[in-house]
Amino acid sequence: MVSTSEFEKGMVLKIDNEPWQIVDYEFVHPGKGAAFVRVTLKNLKTNKVLDRSFKTGERFEEIELSYKKAIYLYKDRKNAVFSLKDNNQRVALPLEEVGEEVMYLKPNSEIELIYLGEELTSINMPKKVALKVTESPPAIKGDTVTGTMKTVTLETGLKVEAPIFIKEGEIILINTETGQYSGRA
Repeated sequence: MVSTSEFEKGMVLKIDNEPWQIVDYEFVHPGKGAAFVRVTLKNLKTNKVLDRSFKTGERFEEIELSYKKAIYLYKDRKNAVFSLKDNNQRVALPLEEVGEEVMYLKPNSEIELIYLGEELTSINMPKKVALKVTESPPAIKGDTVTGTMKTVTLETGLKVEAPIFIKEGEIILINTETGQYSGRA
């Protein structure tokens, strides 16, 4: 059993007999009344995301997940396809379950697949990924205001805001949690 004071991002809890993953949490200490925890949860079966509040000290059953190393192969119109590293078995995960995360993956990227029991539920994304810039509009002379950004296209088709000095062909780091430029690789 896990108390609200032990919450961590990524932890999976059994709430109302459903597996919910903690996406974000915040301890709130109002001026009046008891402290509570505001949590953003994602249902691992339905991918539904919701915000809930729990009293400090409430306890929940933690669900153990298993992880398997895999290599991202490709995506088609319906699925993202992976190859398990230990036995080369191919597994597919519907694009609705993967969401936008597949846009951070290029073919042959190493990734971890998350299993709830024997059921494949999602992928464990790295915090940052390095992707090559394929399209970058030129910087306009005189446009040197501090923090000026432009939209660049990456090798996976993802479009992100990057500083104006980023050129086509450069490899940049993208934070997969925020989807924002994080630096040069």
